[in-house]
Amino acid sequence: MQYRTTPIEPFGLLLEAVDAPCALTDIPAEDLASLVEQHKAVVLRGFSEMSEEQFIGHARRFGPLLRWEFGELLNLRIVKQPANHLFGSGRVEMHWDGAYLTEVPRFSLFQCLHADHEEGGGETLFTDAARMLELASPQQRTAWESAVVSYSTDKAAHYSGAVTVPLVSPHRGTGAPTVRFIEPFNEDNLEVNPVDVKVQDLPGEQQEAFLRQVIDVMYDPRCMYRHRWHSGDFLMYDNHALLHGRAKMERNVARHLQRIHVLDGAPHDTSRAPVFIGAKQSDIHV
Repeated sequence: MQYRTTPIEPFGLLLEAVDAPCALTDIPAEDLASLVEQHKAVVLRGFSEMSEEQFIGHARRFGPLLRWEFGELLNLRIVKQPANHLFGSGRVEMHWDGAYLTEVPRFSLFQCLHADHEEGGGETLFTDAARMLELASPQQRTAWESAVVSYSTDKAAHYSGAVTVPLVSPHRGTGAPTVRFIEPFNEDNLEVNPVDVKVQDLPGEQQEAFLRQVIDVMYDPRCMYRHRWHSGDFLMYDNHALLHGRAKMERNVARHLQRIHVLDGAPHDTSRAPVFIGAKQSDIHV
């Protein structure tokens, strides 16, 4: 199979099938995983649409899957009265997947079954969490490297929990220092599924200024890629290396994405259920 590659700025890779449509499974799993580890996010275009069963089978080539209460595959569609803001049209704060779990996914895989191409917001946002440290001032980096942050949220859909983690921690694979951060102050998520964020041992009057400094760097275009979906797109990214979120939607609310999480482990290992940190007992359903 022939394909062409185009670098994405400020990071990432677009891989397009030359003789479309082609089967994504024709690319050896180890080659695709290597590209994701190198470029952090890979967009794949011109490949044949997969059924849910086929997409799950494709994802298993990279390791065991995270099995939520709804299964391994999450359908992401916009609804009028969402139980979780992921299914609403508002902004989704930047975060890393599995933040409230004992086992954080290694990769996240997406398939886009439908998307409007008009300018209407709703881009999926990705931030290079290592490059954030390069863009921070020396004073900011020193403060970040010593900071420990607590996050908590109640269950509104398929996750909840409370976790306290260093703001900067080593990448699970490379050991490179990366920022682990869940964005507060999301005006579109104050009523549905808000996140409480607190920096440990920092006076209350300094909390907001500190957090907004992190947010300002996180949205710097030198470390953020804004992906506008095309129908038929596949996307795979390194969840240990990136933070991600979503811009507010305006007109493209008919979009339909599917998402699968891959855990560390051998290909085709048995799927594993999530174990939540700090969740209320009544919230735990796996």
